Amino acid sequence: MQQAEILILAVIYNTHAETLRYLKSIETVAPGNIALVLADNSDREVPVGFVEKTAGCPFVTYLKTGKNLGYFGGAREAFNCYQASHAALPRWILVTNVDIVFTPGFFLQLAALPDSPGLGMVAPAILSERWHADYNPKISQRYSRKKLHFYLFLYSSFLIHNAFLVAAYLKRWINGRMSGPPAEGMPEPRPAERIYAPHGSCLVFHRNYFERGGTIDLPNFLFGEEVLVAETARQLNLDVMYHPEMIIRDYEHASTGFFISPRINRYNREAIRSILERYYC
Repeated sequence: MQQAEILILAVIYNTHAETLRYLKSIETVAPGNIALVLADNSDREVPVGFVEKTAGCPFVTYLKTGKNLGYFGGAREAFNCYQASHAALPRWILVTNVDIVFTPGFFLQLAALPDSPGLGMVAPAILSERWHADYNPKISQRYSRKKLHFYLFLYSSFLIHNAFLVAAYLKRWINGRMSGPPAEGMPEPRPAERIYAPHGSCLVFHRNYFERGGTIDLPNFLFGEEVLVAETARQLNLDVMYHPEMIIRDYEHASTGFFISPRINRYNREAIRSILERYYC
C-alpha cells in the first residue's frame, strides 16, 4: 500500500454494488496520492467477482473484518491496516460509508486547502439525491443538554422514533419538491464557515486531529459519531470548517433502510446516553 497524502477509510455493510459505484467516482478522478482501505463488515456472502474488481484499482486495499464492527469499528480496522505499514500520517484522513459519490473536483479541492495549526476537520457539501438538500452543516452549534434529553425521549420507543422519522421524511420530501433536484454544476460561491459537527457519511480529518491525540474510538456500536469527533475537536481547540464548494452526492440508507428496528432504536438511545454521560456531566 502506497504512502498517501489522502487516506480513505470506507466501511461496507452489505453494500457491494454501491461500493463499485463509489470506487468508480474515485478512480476516474483520483490523483496518484490516494490510498483507500475498504473495511467489509458484511454478514452476507461477498458477490462473485467483487474482490477481483477492487483489486483492479491499484490504490485499494480490501479488508474483510469477519463481523459487523459498526461504522467507526470498521474504520478503526481499516486505519490499523494502513498504519501497520506506514509510520507517517497522511495529510487528510477520510472516514466514509460507500453510498456516496465524489464529484470530479473534490480531491483536487481538498489537496488545495491550506494547512493551518488550528484546523481539525473539513465538512464538504453532502447533497442528498433523495431529499435535494445539503446535509452539512450537520450541527451548527453544540447541542444543549435539554435537546439531548428531547432526543432521548424520541428514542425511548422505536414506535415514537419511527413516527418522528415519518414527519421528518415528509418535511424533507416537501422541501425537496419545492427546491427541485440538486444542480449538477458548481453552486454559488460561498465562504467557508466554522461549524460544530459535520455529517457522518463523509468525515474529513486533517492529520492535526490525530497528531493532537484525537480518536475515532467510539464506546458505542453505532451512532453518535458526529458528536464524538465534534467534542474531540472542541477539546483539542481545533476547528471544523464547512466548505460548500466541495461537493459529494449522497444516496443514503443503502445499508440501513428508511425505518428503524427496535435494535437500531436501542443503539440510538445508548448513543445519546453515552454522549450525556461523557460530555455533559
